[in-house]
Amino acid sequence: MPPFNAIRAAIARHKSFYITTHVGPDGDATGPALALKIALESLGKRAVYVSRDGVPGSSRFLSRCDEVELDVAVGERFDCAFVLDCDGTPGRVASRYDPIETASERILIDHHRTSQPIFEVNWLDPLKPATAQMIYELLVALEMPISSEMATGILTGLSCDTGHFRFSNTTPDCLRAAAHLVELGADISLVAFKQFDERSFGSNKLLGVAMTKSQSEHDGELIYTAISSKDFQSQGTGDESSENIVNFLRNVRGARMAICLRERRDETGPHARISVRSEESLRADLFCNEFGGGGHAAAAGCRQSGEFLPIVTKVIRRANQWLDEEHPAVAN
Repeated sequence: MPPFNAIRAAIARHKSFYITTHVGPDGDATGPALALKIALESLGKRAVYVSRDGVPGSSRFLSRCDEVELDVAVGERFDCAFVLDCDGTPGRVASRYDPIETASERILIDHHRTSQPIFEVNWLDPLKPATAQMIYELLVALEMPISSEMATGILTGLSCDTGHFRFSNTTPDCLRAAAHLVELGADISLVAFKQFDERSFGSNKLLGVAMTKSQSEHDGELIYTAISSKDFQSQGTGDESSENIVNFLRNVRGARMAICLRERRDETGPHARISVRSEESLRADLFCNEFGGGGHAAAAGCRQSGEFLPIVTKVIRRANQWLDEEHPAVAN
């Protein structure tokens, strides 16, 4: 059973809340996290949503997205921490870990199969299509009003994780939730356009580079592209411009697995961000788990530290092997 009573008690007991999600968030994390922040503030609580990666371009239409913080003051403490849409471990969250570690109570809400109960309160349900669905059900169970701006955030999360209700994880409950959110004022056509259609000029140019550099292996079953830091610089774009490129690779006829690798560098040094899309039977989540990441059976991601070309070689070599192997079926 969902720990609604434990979460209700935590909200009543605490005054300040820290909210964060997974690294490199898109609408699946940003939308429900903003909705939760607004809900807590409507109760007179202090709620801070932190993402060191900021807000992706596809989510910047959401109300109050400018309130997302890149960080908080060193040493600042919170009564309670919510971690959404990831496993809650230091390498997966989009913030420093000390605000989470020092919170009096921590709550993990996630639908990824690889997550484990590591906090005081854990709601883990891999049968849910999106963490947004879980936040919706939480607000309904706690009888908290859902404003139109909250409804739009939650619908954005549902749309993002279900391919706008096209993927096999689209459940009747998900569709019923979406209908209710539209009744509450969410604009479903705007959400679809912002999440899947609208692109910046730089994103379009980068897409052209990525498609030109794409490679086919394993008799066309593996399609991948490797975008170097020079590619980003030549188009004057950042990593957020690579959103959804992996989906274009996955759409190639005959492809069973698609991988987009991006070379990045930050204060931790050189690294690669890796997005994977595949048939469910190929278990993209387990593939990425081998590289310290995770996700869903058909969509997952990971990050690898080090120089770019050796990482590309290692990941693509493993992907070719992966296509020849048997993998555990997705549990229903």
